[in-house]
Amino acid sequence: MNIKLVHLLKNGERAPVLSWFLTPEEQKLLRSKTENILFSENYPGEERRRAIIHPPGFEIEPDFKIIILEITSPAPLRHADILGAALATGITREVLGDIITGDKSCLIAAAEIGKYLIDNLTRIGKYNVQIRQIERLEAAPTDNYRSASIIVPGLRLDAVLSKSLALSRGRSQELIRAGAVKVNGEVKLSQHYLCKEADLLSVRRFGRILIGEITGKTKKNNLILNIKKTI
Repeated sequence: MNIKLVHLLKNGERAPVLSWFLTPEEQKLLRSKTENILFSENYPGEERRRAIIHPPGFEIEPDFKIIILEITSPAPLRHADILGAALATGITREVLGDIITGDKSCLIAAAEIGKYLIDNLTRIGKYNVQIRQIERLEAAPTDNYRSASIIVPGLRLDAVLSKSLALSRGRSQELIRAGAVKVNGEVKLSQHYLCKEADLLSVRRFGRILIGEITGKTKKNNLILNIKKTI
């Protein structure tokens, strides 16, 4: 467990303490260490969440200090572009929650940086955008996916990433070693992991890939694999 989580737990033993936006791995670790923890939930299946850790028997009215920002743009936005533009304003990933794309794009963030983002996040990719605060999400979000078929020599993680994202095998391996690739919410550091149907791959700055079924083989015995990618 990293030192920041250790300090969070120790501070929560004395008084309620609010976390940054935790990754699924961090949430799992904290759950294994304490029962005195509450998590934010803006929609079912939310990936990044804030937590309040509190002393045993301490009754609190949880305030997770979260803001939901709706992004208006002339055209649909990609997850990677929204994240990149937000980070380019000078903030860190820890103050950002989930990024939602589709018919409407939304960004979940720490309330303390809400006004800063509204004032400074004015352009994403090639589009000028407008940001406004909304009270809640109108419906559970669904990512905007595009279906594709790729040809891979096997189901190793680096091979699937390489073909899905049009990257070299070496670049895919670098992303994995850097901890930039998650499978079903957990960081995978091994390029040898074998992907399976329904796996959800999340690649930092590249978006998400949903693994589909194998539909056949080529004459060279490579696999024809259906995938869906966020756009």
